[in-house]
Amino acid sequence: MTHDEYPNENDFLDEDMPLDEPELDLDIDLPEADDYENYVEEEILGEDDWDAVSDVYDDRFITPELYAALTADDQALDSAGLTESVNSDAQASTQPTEDTAPSTPDQTNRDAFIHGQDFEDMLKKNTNTTKSHNERPAHKGRPARKKGDGLLSIPHMLATLVWLAIIVAIGVSLGRMIWVCASDVLAFGKEEKTVTVSIQENDTIDDIANALHDAGLVRYPNLFKLYAKFTVDDGEISPGTFTLNTVYDYHALVKGMSPSSSTRVVVEDVLIPEGYNCRQIFALLEEKGICTSAALEEYAANGELKDYWFLKDVARGDKYCLEGYLFPDTYDFYENDKPQRVLEKLLNNFEAKFKEDMQAQLTTLNERLSEKMRKNGCSKSYIAENQMTIRDVVIVASLIEEETGNDNESYTIASVIYNRLTQDQEFERYLNIDAAIFYALGEHKEALTAEDLQIDSPYNTYTHAGLTPGPITCPGLASLKAALDPEDSSYYYYVLDPANGSHIFASTLEEHEKNVEEVKQKIEESKKKDAE
Repeated sequence: MTHDEYPNENDFLDEDMPLDEPELDLDIDLPEADDYENYVEEEILGEDDWDAVSDVYDDRFITPELYAALTADDQALDSAGLTESVNSDAQASTQPTEDTAPSTPDQTNRDAFIHGQDFEDMLKKNTNTTKSHNERPAHKGRPARKKGDGLLSIPHMLATLVWLAIIVAIGVSLGRMIWVCASDVLAFGKEEKTVTVSIQENDTIDDIANALHDAGLVRYPNLFKLYAKFTVDDGEISPGTFTLNTVYDYHALVKGMSPSSSTRVVVEDVLIPEGYNCRQIFALLEEKGICTSAALEEYAANGELKDYWFLKDVARGDKYCLEGYLFPDTYDFYENDKPQRVLEKLLNNFEAKFKEDMQAQLTTLNERLSEKMRKNGCSKSYIAENQMTIRDVVIVASLIEEETGNDNESYTIASVIYNRLTQDQEFERYLNIDAAIFYALGEHKEALTAEDLQIDSPYNTYTHAGLTPGPITCPGLASLKAALDPEDSSYYYYVLDPANGSHIFASTLEEHEKNVEEVKQKIEESKKKDAE
């Protein structure tokens, strides 16, 4: 293309040349330019507000000229605090130098044509110049992230690994702890072994847990205590000696120590002889490992027992207050058993042996004794005050038990006791039974001394008329039956014949003294034979 072929300046400024205006697809009904003021006044602000606004801002509404250069609003820049920096930048960029005069776009285009500059290069230059004037300064946002600061950076990966290691360690520790506890509760991996554990009456759950640990039945006593706190009721573990196995889990251990457990050690064939008193019975039970004497004495005095009909006249509080009612027999007991269970086993047997027909015999006995007292001249008031009770019968039976050499003479000895009790005169009602003095002394001697016969005790039948305050022993069934159904006799005295272990009875004092002399002679002859 030659210089003459280039378009001239007028070609660019031809009024017929269409201007490229951007087409905006806006779905907004905007008023015409002439009506814009009315639109703002009526639709947006209202008439009153528009008057107020127009008074202040009339001089600020300026109609821009077509193709005029766009400049910054000085008032906006000033309110934003940018006036000084913008002015300085503008001055620095627009200040003409002495050697350089300002040039217009038209002058630049002419120079391009004159120097043969390519039209396209010129057009690009104008375009770039326009863009540089219209570009806004870059927005200062969040600084760019440095390399290595992301999630997969080395520091983040190390922190993640550390946390993962901590979580895994905690999980492994918790899992191991749960497994160890579960293996002890459920008895996993234990070698089978039979052991014996003794639980005492006053043992706490701490004592029980330690006993199980010492026996190798649990590994962790505190874990068993925690288990017992939430699953074991009061009384579910009872005193006793139990045969347990190391393969028992916690539930089986508790059941194995329950009152009805089949694993309890049973002491079989414990014989309580007839004629034993409470002190002797308690000592025997302690010797057999059934219960301690102290525990039995304490519970006998103050413990809660079943409502036995035959104990209604018994005053509790004394350690031997159950004397006469602990029925002598052969029993099976649990080792290290509760005193309540032991005592009630003996009392239940008394209740079973003292049947209804024996209770009916008490009425018959009182009728017989009342008749005797009337014959002996006792007053009606005395007879009414001295009716026999079940406790009186037990006292008589205990005296018979201690005085009888064999069951065949029990009814005869009973008749001697009742014959004295039904006398009118008080001095005739002294029983003079040596066994009662032995009970008062707390020991059994071969022979009583004169000093023993003067012991100050209500059980001294030589100084106190009538029955003793309570039984002196626990009588057997034969003595109870004899006390309820005594023989009819006229005997008031008896003396023991050591040769055959039986008694010689007498109705009068003279006859009795004669019998005593004969017994003494037999004893002397026996000693001479032994000396030879």
